[in-house]
Amino acid sequence: MVYSKGLKLLIGAVVIVSVGVGGAVAYQKVYAKSATTQSSISSQTYSLNESGQTYGSAEKTTPYEMLPDLIHRGSVDGVAGYVLKSDYLKGVSDVPLYDVDGKTILGSFHISANVVNFPRNENGQTYGSAADAASSDTEPELISAFGVDGTKGYVMKKDLDGEQPKSPKEALASMERNKEGRDIPLYDVDGKTVIGVFHVGGK
Repeated sequence: MVYSKGLKLLIGAVVIVSVGVGGAVAYQKVYAKSATTQSSISSQTYSLNESGQTYGSAEKTTPYEMLPDLIHRGSVDGVAGYVLKSDYLKGVSDVPLYDVDGKTILGSFHISANVVNFPRNENGQTYGSAADAASSDTEPELISAFGVDGTKGYVMKKDLDGEQPKSPKEALASMERNKEGRDIPLYDVDGKTVIGVFHVGGK
């Protein structure tokens, strides 16, 4: 069959449009799948201990159904301490502070209803006394402290907390490394100017 030049051009255009539309639909399906995957990954995830309990930190704004089974609330001798979700939801009370295994009691923790709005320095960092915080998670970024020579200043909360161990084995290793304690910078209220040294832990 012989096609005219105009008809050949028309058939070519239809083929190009069909391929283009098919490609766009295929791209749209791949993009939708990718977006769905990303949204599922963005949900809160926590680590699991040997007993299958979730553990980690939680802010006051975290919905109760998304809280981990063990909520980080400070540390004892460098070992991270956790309270049970059920104890945390009771409100004001003294509750056991557990190791990450959810069984070994490290001490006790007082859950308080007090909420303090700490002042901020010129760099936007909160500062004040850790004693005024309702929990470890609500402590200011700069915590008031006295240096080894008696100088009054502030230590960074992240420096004071240090790197949190992810397992009992890591916790024991951390305790061994830091049995003599460690030194961290003592800052002025601006959170930048180092004015001394603060010693954490040890004897």
